[in-house]
Amino acid sequence: MFKRILPFVLLPILISLSGVAMAADAARDTVSCRQAFLLGPLPSGPEVPSDQGVLRGSQQMVPEIAPDGNLPSADRGGWRKSKANGQGRFTVAEPGIYWVAARLRTAEGSAVGLSLDHGTALFRAGDELAAQKPGEVADPLTASTTVTRGWVLFWGRVEVSDDDLAFGLSAAADSVAAAVWTLTPRVAVTRFADTDQVASISSLAVADDGRLVARYLSRRSDGTGRLDLLDDQGNIVAADLAGGKARPVGFLPDSHRLLLRLGKDLVLYDVDDGTQRKILDDEPGLGFIRIGRRGRTLLFASDRGFEDKDPADGPGRRYTRFRERISDYAPSAHLHFLDLESGVRRLLTRPGDFVLDDAVFGAKGKTVVYGRTLPTADRPWFSSEIRRIDLTTGADEFLASFTSGWEVRPQAFAAGANGRILAFIGPPDEIGPDRRAAPQHNVYHKQVWMLDLQSGKYERASQGGSFAFEGGGGFPAFSSDGNLLIRITDGSSDRLASLVHYRSNWRPQALPQTGTTLGSVALSTNGEYVVCTASDPALPARLYLAETGQAGHLLEDPNADLMSRTIWAEARDMSFSGPGGETIDAWYYPPLQMAADGSGTFAAPAAGRAPLIAYYYGGSSPTMRSFNTTFQFFAAAGYGLLVVNSRGAVGYGEAFADHHAGDWGPAAAGDIMAATEHALSVVPYLDREAMGIYGGSYGGFMTDYLVTHTDMYAAAVSMYGISDLVTYFGQGAWGVTYGDMALGGRNPWSDADYFIQHSPVFQADKVTTPLLLLHGLADGNVTTGESIQLFTELSTLDKPVEMVLFPGEDHGISGSWDNRVAHRTMMLEWFDRWLRQRPQAWEDRWR
Repeated sequence: MFKRILPFVLLPILISLSGVAMAADAARDTVSCRQAFLLGPLPSGPEVPSDQGVLRGSQQMVPEIAPDGNLPSADRGGWRKSKANGQGRFTVAEPGIYWVAARLRTAEGSAVGLSLDHGTALFRAGDELAAQKPGEVADPLTASTTVTRGWVLFWGRVEVSDDDLAFGLSAAADSVAAAVWTLTPRVAVTRFADTDQVASISSLAVADDGRLVARYLSRRSDGTGRLDLLDDQGNIVAADLAGGKARPVGFLPDSHRLLLRLGKDLVLYDVDDGTQRKILDDEPGLGFIRIGRRGRTLLFASDRGFEDKDPADGPGRRYTRFRERISDYAPSAHLHFLDLESGVRRLLTRPGDFVLDDAVFGAKGKTVVYGRTLPTADRPWFSSEIRRIDLTTGADEFLASFTSGWEVRPQAFAAGANGRILAFIGPPDEIGPDRRAAPQHNVYHKQVWMLDLQSGKYERASQGGSFAFEGGGGFPAFSSDGNLLIRITDGSSDRLASLVHYRSNWRPQALPQTGTTLGSVALSTNGEYVVCTASDPALPARLYLAETGQAGHLLEDPNADLMSRTIWAEARDMSFSGPGGETIDAWYYPPLQMAADGSGTFAAPAAGRAPLIAYYYGGSSPTMRSFNTTFQFFAAAGYGLLVVNSRGAVGYGEAFADHHAGDWGPAAAGDIMAATEHALSVVPYLDREAMGIYGGSYGGFMTDYLVTHTDMYAAAVSMYGISDLVTYFGQGAWGVTYGDMALGGRNPWSDADYFIQHSPVFQADKVTTPLLLLHGLADGNVTTGESIQLFTELSTLDKPVEMVLFPGEDHGISGSWDNRVAHRTMMLEWFDRWLRQRPQAWEDRWR
């Protein structure tokens, strides 16, 4: 193991809320607070005689207000801004109970001692630090806490008497610049835990008349979420449906009846009269749900009648084929039909070794077209069928087969109004058993295909252009004019588009929208209205309602209050011509700078240089220019943050995406290093000697790969990353199916040299960069051994490496909010240790 750096000592900041400053040694400076918010005088509570034994030992102080993390506002709720006198003391006109509030801005993490003269309670944001019980007399009231870099709001409750109508607020610190009292109304989020205040909107639905919208709103800060109904002006007309457990499936056509999903139950809620009717009760394996054109029937996937036997019922679980280890290979789900009026239910498909992919009603509702995927003996080991069921006769007719493997198979079906065309999303091309001899495609660069339901012939409709296509939220869907409404990935932005049928071609046209990139989206069943969320790098998601093809209007901004008191870093475009000649999409967040008055701004430092952190995924999917709390967190910590979409990402054209097939490192690494050099050339204040990198999953692999091929970075973090292509191929849940594309058809038994050359574990002796490995112990996607084996090799070689494993956590280490906060904060502490030579927080964590 490497030698641990001895931590340096941070002397505590001592804060005094007192008429007499606390004694400080000569090396300390005292900073007096010149402004604070005051509330009072407030009436005292009733006096309790000391001889009332029934109350002895049971009395406690109940605050007159609820201290939280929000700074008060002047002239609201009785608060007023007060200035201290020349001696740094706040003078009040009469005795009584007062509350004082002010922010302390610290440049670095510190231990803090608090003292409040005439104090009865001290709070840090909403957490009580100290309080005196009735009858106790301790003057001053003291407490201690530890603060990180940034702003902390302190509250104090004082009881002022005629003997002394003044009190002071001061901070004694080793440097005047280390601590500043401030009332600045807007501050940056410097603790990752505080990003729990950002509201999230998901699970949307919109009625056909555009007058009602259902949306699910949640915040981590209170640990709850709720489903509300909004009118077309954003007013809530029904709140917290089904106790917050419900998610909207969609409104029935031409009605205000809303299908709600509550776990395994399906409920029909009539908005107009408030009644609810259970449609499905405790439905096992409830999957996709499709609403009939007239709203009288449903198609849905369910395990009912074909539930898998619980492995716990036997002595062990038997595996005979690798597909049985694929977590989403679920042959127990079958297609069901339900008449909502009569309650009649029919099973449409029979048991078999296949997986149900999607289904849609035919144009007149008399047929059902569905897709299923079956295993095959040869690469790519899976092939899909598209079939049609006659609902009158029950006949199940084969229409077409499509060979695309497991990862991207025909899904997101949309039936044309003429009854002849079925649109679906699939890979750029079919895949045959001799794939090695065929062009290598990134199957995630999804395209639109059209199937002629009469002839069974299909062709790729989306030709040329750079877009990748996605479904979900009612998309794709044919509009009344015969065009196909669909969601697209356009570089680092998600958008809505229309595939316009022009003569014999389909031409994609991006539709107007507000916001850089889409989040959640839903289309009305008639295709006339869209409700969606959209965000920007410095603006959390907001909710919009639009007529299809229009930009629409803002319906709700759940983060408006947060935005009024928070500053976020704006992203600067950093795209450049990469080493392969293509344009590499990149953007940059400047670091937070703290002003002398206690405020902050994201900008170049006034003096000196700033460290840089680069993030990438490096795999098949691009990072979006949407709001990202981790990027903001690092920028608020004083780091420049660079985001890179390297070659191989979809949405930049087919040739760009196809770099991913068979790369496993070289092309993506070249782009990441070139992007770093480009940032250094255009941002002069960045410190070349203090650069870090991080990524997760395939991005974790890229971190492992980079540190075995370059020493240009001074610190690195690999989150749940791949270190050995052989063990990932054999142990990862999708190691074979994803690997078939990403490896370009290679396998360990015939291409051993390739696996060795591209696996970081075989290059461990080349590592010089301090590396932190983070992994969940329950990760089935990229198994924990990927980090363990690299850690073992590096530690055996006495390389600078540490590893943190999280019990119970799956891929992403975000099963619990506490673990997400912990591992994101660990990343910052690791970078602080190696890029700023500040090991204290990292070392203190493990004491």
